Amino acid sequence: MSASILSSRPADLQTPSFVDKLASGTIRPYLILTFLCALLYLPGLAAIPPTDRDEARFMQATKQMIETGDYIHIHFQDEPRNKKPAGIHWLQTAAVKIAGQDLSTYWPYRTPSVFAAWLAVMVCFAFARRACDSTTGLIAGSILATSFMVVIEAHIAKTDAMLLAATTAAMGVLAVMYVRREGVGLALALVFWISLAAGTLVKGPVSLAVALLAVAALAIADRGAGWLRQTRPLIGLPLLLALALPWLLASSGGAGSDGGNNFVVEAVRGDLIPKLIGGQESHGAFPGTHTLASLITFWPWSLLAPFAVLLGWRHRGEPVVRFCLAWLIGTWAMFELVPTKLPHYTLPTFPALALLTALALRSNALQSVMRTTLGRVYRTLWALVTLALGGGIVFASREYGGDLAMAAMAAIILAAGAILAVASWKDVRTVAAAGVAATVFAMVLAGGVIPRLSDLAVSTRLAAAIAPHRTAAHGPIAMAGYSEPSAVFLLGTDTILTSTASVTDYLLSHPGAIGVIETEHFDAVTRAVAETGRVMRKLAAIEGYNYSRGDPVALSVVTVTAPEAQP
Repeated sequence: MSASILSSRPADLQTPSFVDKLASGTIRPYLILTFLCALLYLPGLAAIPPTDRDEARFMQATKQMIETGDYIHIHFQDEPRNKKPAGIHWLQTAAVKIAGQDLSTYWPYRTPSVFAAWLAVMVCFAFARRACDSTTGLIAGSILATSFMVVIEAHIAKTDAMLLAATTAAMGVLAVMYVRREGVGLALALVFWISLAAGTLVKGPVSLAVALLAVAALAIADRGAGWLRQTRPLIGLPLLLALALPWLLASSGGAGSDGGNNFVVEAVRGDLIPKLIGGQESHGAFPGTHTLASLITFWPWSLLAPFAVLLGWRHRGEPVVRFCLAWLIGTWAMFELVPTKLPHYTLPTFPALALLTALALRSNALQSVMRTTLGRVYRTLWALVTLALGGGIVFASREYGGDLAMAAMAAIILAAGAILAVASWKDVRTVAAAGVAATVFAMVLAGGVIPRLSDLAVSTRLAAAIAPHRTAAHGPIAMAGYSEPSAVFLLGTDTILTSTASVTDYLLSHPGAIGVIETEHFDAVTRAVAETGRVMRKLAAIEGYNYSRGDPVALSVVTVTAPEAQP
């Protein structure tokens, strides 16, 4: 790649360096990246409680598939959940059955996300190695693996880590085809179409949109797209339809347990269109929000990413850089323009951003621009955001019952990283130190800080408090004042979410049954029960914070019994 972004490399990369040595060999880089992923993604997997609301909804829907044996239609309790396709639920079902645990044990539901994040990293390295070289591929894979949002999604039983894997595979194949232009066989073409089908079955048209936007941008810039013939569309398109259509047709035929469950119609009408025309579920934000959020979502590599994109634009004539820019800019712009914005939306662009950053890291030009006035100002901004993140972690532990020692350790790591960023720019060894710090930080955060935020784990504590008092004869739990999906997942699909008055009526008509009410209503319900000649007993009290609503929570676990016999 003469006269390119790599034409002026740092001195330690001109000769075999420690990075070059690590990247050498056929298997070694994959083993190194696998070990890195294990350090990042496994801590906290079984300790972090189910998170509200999306993760718990996905887990509960999968749980109901297993309970009912209906693997076509997706439900949350009695309500059809026609938002995302069933692909992730099938993977979670397989993981739960392989694990052989109780259906309310939550870590098996997360294992597909762990696998998907690992797979995305492996594929990122593989296509970067073929499009560039092994050293660049190893750096790109490490950047993707340690990015903050990737680490988060690896711990959550949702669709986004699997979408990242499918998109990375599809776009990686396209990158190799675009850069090499020839010598790409049928096997890679099939990987491309199968990856698009997997992305479609996991999260609808997102992977396809990413590919189409990149191809359109390249076709306009190059005034042609003859290289696309390598994808074998006459074979691939029928394969894509054969893999994705059967479930779409089956789920849209009105054969659901509710008598009518058209997935496509409901998904478009109830999920896609609201996202496009407004901020769905109060998640609206202004254009540019994703760019600002990337300071955290792509942390710690957000320190380098803007300059990597700038250098990439200067070298946009290089095929690999040109492809990454088309991948990144088109998709990023799409998500900035869509009114509904969530931090994970831009995740499918992270492999492109990782490769651009890896290429920039191997150029002296990056070191030069990082030492400019603009570079120093941005490094200071990044350091302040990093310090704020550390302060937020300490605040959360102090406010919500966490381990302050663990939180302080995480904050110290972040403070060290901030100091490193503001200090004089060194070479790739400085970046390697930042990567190590990011890995240790992720381990401490996921394994030591978040699982100890007990005040936020309301549903977990509620389930633990109810368990000693519950038998099958008591029937389902009736609950008022707290209706988070995590409670349904942990307490049972038949959990009754209702009003305080209805809980009272339920307890009176089902002696020995267990109810949950807000503590502020306890005295009033006690008096209402006493008027019937019964006695209400408080079995447990739970106080905490509902982060989904932003409100404190005080709940009482109660039951109604006959009055004790008088002596």
